[in-house]
Amino acid sequence: MVSRAAAAGVVRGRAASARLRLSDGAWSIGQCALAAGVGWLVADRLLGHPRPFFACVAAVVCLGVRAQQRLRRVGELAVGVTVGVAVGDALVGVIGVGAWQIALVVGVAMVVALAVDGGPLLVAQSGLQAVFVVALPRLPGSGLARWEDALVGGAMALAVAALLPADPWRTAGRSAKRSFDELAAALRCCALALRDDDPARAAEALSRARATEEGLRDWADALFAGREITRLSPLRRDRGGVADRLGVLQTGVDRATRNVRVLARRIVYALETGEQLPAGLAKKLDRLASAVEAVGGAEDSGPPEELLLLAADLDPEPAGTYGLSTNLVIAQLRSTVVDLLVGVGLPVERARTALPPLG
Repeated sequence: MVSRAAAAGVVRGRAASARLRLSDGAWSIGQCALAAGVGWLVADRLLGHPRPFFACVAAVVCLGVRAQQRLRRVGELAVGVTVGVAVGDALVGVIGVGAWQIALVVGVAMVVALAVDGGPLLVAQSGLQAVFVVALPRLPGSGLARWEDALVGGAMALAVAALLPADPWRTAGRSAKRSFDELAAALRCCALALRDDDPARAAEALSRARATEEGLRDWADALFAGREITRLSPLRRDRGGVADRLGVLQTGVDRATRNVRVLARRIVYALETGEQLPAGLAKKLDRLASAVEAVGGAEDSGPPEELLLLAADLDPEPAGTYGLSTNLVIAQLRSTVVDLLVGVGLPVERARTALPPLG
């Protein structure tokens, strides 16, 4: 039987998740509501269309509830919606309504969409909107009103996405935190594997290091979307060079993570073959994990002190008394630190001189 304390914990967890979802989706919901309302108003008052259903549908479909809007995606959906409505409106008056008519209209709409652009969102929305057009009764004498309504809704969606976008860097910041956390966790797992002389733990660390790839890819995608917003939205201009700074940081962390994967793979090999590694190596890995967390939590673009202190302590000379694996791990540690220093804004040469010289 579940205790009251456990049940209360579950409820609190679900409530926290709900608040987070609402926080993430609130701006997108507002965008959808605004675009739908303005789309209806324009089609109704300016174009004189009674019940302009497709203006609202097009606006909501194009925007959706997404943490980060890409104008290309919104535009692609707008084209898909208008193509589907146009094909449906053109054919339904000739062939009527029924099962085979829907099949034909959907097929033609998707073929036209595929020929126009070929994007999967565009093609799918063309088919869906064609179904709506065939299934919903057409008002007498409406002509091309439904197609015009779809155009209005798509245009409103594009205008709202461009003029009233969400915070362009919020999603990037969340992806960045995930990347820093995953990288630090992989490094701490490597350190624990060394302390326990545990090849299985080292293999887990390698798996964690490899799993960082998805987060880094999401971070890069979020930066691309953020740059797009700041280029096109007058309310989100990047006057402080945030895009360039975050782009340099993402590149540095990406390169550092690749080095950590090589490092973890070599630790796996050394532990599996019984090759001796320096006792102090685990501490250096823990210090690097702390430095990674410091970089992730830094407010400015300067190098955290933890990272500079670790760089000064990565002397390759003591590694010479050990085997090849130790030399390779120390070399990857040095490369990782350089990549992180470059990521936080140091020139490459300055980052390299932060390390003790080779030889």
